Amino acid sequence: MRTSMMLKVPAGLIAAVLTVASLAPVAQAQDSGFAVRMKVPFAFQTASGQHFAPGVYTIQRDGQFMLIQGAGVSGLALTQVTNDSLPATKGKAVFTHYGDQYFLRGLWVAGKASHLLCNTSKVERQSQIAAGRTSTTVEVAVLREGH
Repeated sequence: MRTSMMLKVPAGLIAAVLTVASLAPVAQAQDSGFAVRMKVPFAFQTASGQHFAPGVYTIQRDGQFMLIQGAGVSGLALTQVTNDSLPATKGKAVFTHYGDQYFLRGLWVAGKASHLLCNTSKVERQSQIAAGRTSTTVEVAVLREGH
């Protein structure tokens, strides 16, 4: 006797998967050249809570994520694309600094009229409160752009 098993999958999940799959070629086309290599002289965190030691990193856009790769470590950070009025004149990563912690804030690539903006994590908001909302912005120049 043969029985069939039916899986109940929420329709919203199926729709989300199909939407993401259909946008993959578009996202890949947008990502072309949105990559940099830089030396970060301090430890930093991303909104996803990942910690990175000082070092050389390749950072590139992968759909809605920023892929961060270093020597023996990699991670993802959820980002949004923000359009700028003019293309960036130089590539840079911007970090927000509270006390002894650095948080990756955004990424600009020379010649691009948009940049990647990272989300703010709960830990960053807590650091912001603890520091009395006092922060500094630190820019790190790009060593090399492109893939």
